[in-house]
Amino acid sequence: MSDDVWLRILNVPVLLGWAAMVFAPRTRVTKWYLESDVLPLVIGAVYLTKVAPHLPGLLSQFDTLPHIEAALRMPGMLLAGWIHYLAFDFLVGRVVLADAQRRGIPHLLVVPCLLLTFMLGPTGYLAYAAVRLATRRFWPAVAPIPSTAQPAAAL
Repeated sequence: MSDDVWLRILNVPVLLGWAAMVFAPRTRVTKWYLESDVLPLVIGAVYLTKVAPHLPGLLSQFDTLPHIEAALRMPGMLLAGWIHYLAFDFLVGRVVLADAQRRGIPHLLVVPCLLLTFMLGPTGYLAYAAVRLATRRFWPAVAPIPSTAQPAAAL
């Protein structure tokens, strides 16, 4: 299968996951995206098929920018790079949404963080850290994670 076909196949479910996290954060579909590892595992498997043929010499290719550029020009490696972004940004988005829901942070404050994570990866997580800090400062009842620990039985 061509890299373009793989790109289309992998983009669709991830884009649907992002849409679910932004527009329908508490639905059964979104819950599946948050709790299931199927999508990240499938993406990881495709990633491995693209990277594996280059593994013997690939690790030495990441010491300089010209080497990284050359590595990304190898067959399948540009797609592998995109898959890497796709998977990790999506995983970070899942962490942001799940954490925000646990903390009770209003979804409207989380949406910009999700969009930034989708478009700019780590910038979205940085924005979410700022939202967490702000909610802790201005909405103290919202910010802490509720304790799920059971009290120890009296001896």
